[in-house]
Parts: sequence; C-alpha cells; structure tokens
Amino acid sequence: MGIHVCQKKDNSALTKEWNRLAAERRRQIESGEDLSFEHIIAPTAFKLLAVADTFKVLDIGCGTGEFTRRLAEMSDEVVAVELSQTSLGIATGVCRESENISFVNKPFEGINDLGPPATAAVAVMTLMTASNLEGLAVSASRLMVSGGFLVALFTHPCFWPRYWGYEKYPWFNYEDEIFIEAPFSISNRKTDLITTHIHRPLEAYIQIFRDAGFLVDRICEPLPEPRIENLYPAKWQFPRFIGIRWQKL
Repeated sequence: MGIHVCQKKDNSALTKEWNRLAAERRRQIESGEDLSFEHIIAPTAFKLLAVADTFKVLDIGCGTGEFTRRLAEMSDEVVAVELSQTSLGIATGVCRESENISFVNKPFEGINDLGPPATAAVAVMTLMTASNLEGLAVSASRLMVSGGFLVALFTHPCFWPRYWGYEKYPWFNYEDEIFIEAPFSISNRKTDLITTHIHRPLEAYIQIFRDAGFLVDRICEPLPEPRIENLYPAKWQFPRFIGIRWQKL
C-alpha cells in the first residue's frame, strides 16, 4: 500500500493507528534506529526550549515517552497528554523513575484545566498528526501563562512532500489541508503499519497559532552535521523537519 489521500479522520480513527504502531515506535527509538529522533528532533527541541521557563511543561502528544523522560530532567513538573492508550501505557513504563510526570489520556483540544497554568509547552512530532489543529492551539493558549514558550517540531510542509515523493501527485496542492495515509517509515526502516499525517501549508501553522494568541519567536530548519548525515542511507538535500518557537501573548 502506497501513499494516498484520504478522508478527514477523527481522533478515534487516528488513535487506533497509533495504538498499532506504539510498540514498534518504542523499539525504533530505544534501539537508536530512529536517527532523526535522536540526532535532529530531540536536540533541536531542547535547543529551542533553552530560553523557556520549564518549571511546569505540557508535553502535547507524548507518544511512548522517550522525550518526556528527558524533559522531566529539566523541569519541576511535566504533564504529558497522549491520545493513544497503548503509547501512554508504554510511556508510563519508560518514565517510571521520573516522579514529576503526570499522564493524561484524552484529546488535548478541549482540555480546560490541568492545574496551575504551564510555563512552557512542547509538541514533538505532533502537529502534523493533529486532526483539529485549531482546537489544539486554543487549548495550549488556555493552559499556559502569558509569556510562556511553546516549542514544536514537525515535518517540514515545504519539503516533506518532496522527500516522500507525493509533491507531484495530481491530488497534492501545497495550499490545501490534506489527510494522507502511508505506511509508517523512518530512514532505516519501512513498516506495513498505516498512519495518517496532515499536510498544511506553513502559513496555516503560523496563522492558526497567531489566532490563538501566539507569536512566532524563532523558526529553525535543522540539518544533520556531516558525521550524522553519513549514518543515513541517503544525503539530505533539504530540511526534513521544522522547529518553531511561539510565545504566548
């Protein structure tokens, strides 16, 4: 099964996909097979977080908890929110020695109260899988202090379609929001587990969070240093991911 456009999916459908993938995702990260997580995504997220007050941090879409565990080392309190019950079950095991993490298994959009407002938030490889990005942005704004930073890493909407090869498919239009099904893959491994990501133009990300009360503070387009790039099966011709740091007004 290849890459193809699909109908818009709700949280229930997306959760089933991530439940099926959770164990494999944990294996990929734990083994170091996911080069991009270890050498690009996590380091860039922490670099962007360096200016933030990390007293209380929201981890929006914590997945199987590997980033969450590292985040807890620099925070007094982490609240990790995850839709996938299977992923969250794995995350609690991954983070079992971190006593400053609490887990919430529900859609982030629509959450009204998580105790005192968070001083920062992260969304690591979450935004391009969020069916209701507007709701997510509004919830983040509601749950954060004024002046707090939200850091997000996600697939680069300008270059990911080219990297995955669907840029020239007849159904692709850069300006549209498009739900796309494909077998989940990392550079060193392809699986037969289908997941959905949502293409949105970069402008949409900026405007949606602007409407929710966030201003862009920094944009980062990370590329691997030569030593790391040599670990990949192919050279990077362009950024595959983008990092954005927003500040809440």
